[in-house]
Amino acid sequence: MGTCGRSRYEEKHAAVARGNLAAAGVADRVTVLVGPGVEVLPIIADKGPFDAVFIDADKVNYHVYGAWAVKHLRPGGLVLGDNAYLFGELMEDSDRGRAMRAFHELVAATCDSVCAPTPDGLVVGIKR
Repeated sequence: MGTCGRSRYEEKHAAVARGNLAAAGVADRVTVLVGPGVEVLPIIADKGPFDAVFIDADKVNYHVYGAWAVKHLRPGGLVLGDNAYLFGELMEDSDRGRAMRAFHELVAATCDSVCAPTPDGLVVGIKR
């Protein structure tokens, strides 16, 4: 696979993930893809529908990732969005604030959902 805009930071985290997967004995069943989500998601779109999508990525694209998740989840599938309170910036008039609010609205419109009050919020939705 190409680099998909890989950075040293991403490669470092991918190495940790690979090590954890190997330690768990599941490395032979998991493929670690590295790169910006907007570039990587099209690579796996044909592998769906998915049972669950966990989003913890660049916040300015949360609405993009949420739309992708809803499109590629099976009915009854789970979408989770970490940092849903956006570090206290949720109501700010910024690209990040607008994107996260759009994510909340999308999940509320397409899923039975709740925003769990973890330290920075976790959206949990079950696709209708």
